[in-house]
Amino acid sequence: MRYAILIFLAFSLFSCQSLPPEAHFIDPNKISGKILIDEKLKDKCKGDMFIIVRKGISPQPLAVKKVKNPSFPYNFKLTPADVLVEDMFKEFKDEVILYVKTSQSGNPMESSRSCESEPIVVKTGAQNVVIKITKYTE
Repeated sequence: MRYAILIFLAFSLFSCQSLPPEAHFIDPNKISGKILIDEKLKDKCKGDMFIIVRKGISPQPLAVKKVKNPSFPYNFKLTPADVLVEDMFKEFKDEVILYVKTSQSGNPMESSRSCESEPIVVKTGAQNVVIKITKYTE
């Protein structure tokens, strides 16, 4: 019986693995907050919403989160785990550019019948970020 306990303890010690380094990067770099919409646009901004993160002046999005038919205000959370290209998760740090777009067609590239917020610069790790959708394109 004593040997069984020792074997169990030995396996327990060796089976506990530490988290990968990426896991320690995600939590301190998450961004959270809420998305508001201008009352005048509430009926026009239907469809899917895209929360888009860019890094610097790059036109390529670093991360995108798609939300189907959101209701506003919408609480959001973005982390390095939301990047489009897995190897780019370490770029999700320091300052990023964040904005929101809605699309009735479900295509974030389409500009007609869409609503957008102004882009804002946000430090990763920020909480209580407020983004407001204020523009509509016919």
